Amino acid sequence: MQRPRKVFIKPGHSQLDWMQLSSSGVDLRGVKEPLLLTPDEVAKHNKKDDCWIVINNKVFNITRYLDFHPGGRAQLMRVAGKDGTALFYNTHAWVNVDAMLNKCLVGFLKSK
Repeated sequence: MQRPRKVFIKPGHSQLDWMQLSSSGVDLRGVKEPLLLTPDEVAKHNKKDDCWIVINNKVFNITRYLDFHPGGRAQLMRVAGKDGTALFYNTHAWVNVDAMLNKCLVGFLKSK
């Protein structure tokens, strides 16, 4: 098994810092109310300055979270604008994504 590559986290970007930011009242969603989105709509948000991902059919705006991710920004960019459910559970089965990214919820993916 290959060991994960260590990633430097900037000062002020620990998971504790993320929890403080997400409970501060700062708008991390970027939308006023939850939306019902198609995969094509989500796919438009695939850049470092506008990054949405889907996990469990929930769409999260993770733009502000990118620099807080312990595995680095590049790992999240692999699923930018896409469904990252499989990758998430392959690497983070123990993490409660709803608790961690609740304030980033943009909406829900429309079923096909």
